[in-house]
Amino acid sequence: MKKSTQYGKGLAGFFFGLILATGIIAGILFFLNQGNQNVFKELTQPKQSEEPEILKPQDKAEKRPATDNSSSQADEEKAKAEKEAAEKEVKAKEAAEKAAKAAEEKAAQAEKEAQEKADREAKEKVDKAEAEKAEREAKEKAEKAASDKAEREAKERADKTAADKAEREAKEKAAKAEAEKEAAKKKLAEKKAELEKKRAEKAKAEKEAADKTAKDKKAADQLTDKQKERAERKLAEKKAAEAKKQNKPTPEQILNSGSIEKARKAANASATKESSNAAGKQSAEKAEAAANSGKKAFLQLGSYADRSSADSQRAKLAILGVSSKVVESQNGDKTIYRVQSNTMPQEAAVKLQKNLQGHNINSLIRSTK
Repeated sequence: MKKSTQYGKGLAGFFFGLILATGIIAGILFFLNQGNQNVFKELTQPKQSEEPEILKPQDKAEKRPATDNSSSQADEEKAKAEKEAAEKEVKAKEAAEKAAKAAEEKAAQAEKEAQEKADREAKEKVDKAEAEKAEREAKEKAEKAASDKAEREAKERADKTAADKAEREAKEKAAKAEAEKEAAKKKLAEKKAELEKKRAEKAKAEKEAADKTAKDKKAADQLTDKQKERAERKLAEKKAAEAKKQNKPTPEQILNSGSIEKARKAANASATKESSNAAGKQSAEKAEAAANSGKKAFLQLGSYADRSSADSQRAKLAILGVSSKVVESQNGDKTIYRVQSNTMPQEAAVKLQKNLQGHNINSLIRSTK
């Protein structure tokens, strides 16, 4: 937009110079025309002498040469005037041409200067635009570099923070896992020690029970059946006599009977009945123990559809000190895995069953053939 304006100024300067040159030429031509008219007027009008010449009568021969001289002089003056007019006209033309050429050159120079100025301004504008563009790009590049640097540093800080956090959490997790492992190891050791203690106590109790059973069996084997009955009867009578001596009627028995004597008799009768029942119960238990003393049995400690569950139950029993095995059996097209203890006496099986119930392990006693 600005460049076209500069071009317009150059064109206006050119036209102004052209008009000025035309005006100068017209003025010169007008001046020349005025000069020529004056010359022609001078030529057409005869010169008048300052003083009128008084003609004296002379001879005609003498007058004629004077006329000829004045005529030739007028011709010479006319020629001279025409020559001067021609020279003035030539000079005027040359001056007009010089003025026109000067005006044209001035207009061309003005146009050239306007063009150069326009080019210079356009170049300056382009240079300024390029400089501004370069400065803007440099600024944008610097800002982008600063932004990238800030973003990169922020990302590096975030990554470092995340890495430090992850490392710290990993260390804490490892320390916690190690502590839990140590605690589990300690707990396992304590549990193992407790199991060992219980196992030792159990072994001691089983040994004592076995020794007592063997001792009782040995004493029982030494006595005959009649001696056993006699000893049991005497023991029962002895207990009844002691109970009769020691038994005292309760206030309730006295109120129900109406007298102390009746209440004492009722108390003795009750004690005797209880002694008889205890003796009978003891005899029955001994008879059952004698009957079961020769029997063998094992415990069925679980039945599973997969071997891994059976092995897990077996490992749990091993921790409790119970030896067991896994027995496979077919039930149609399915395989059943049963966990069974080793074969043992019936009494030992009953004791083991009660012991396992204390650990929330149910079992079934199976007799061997």
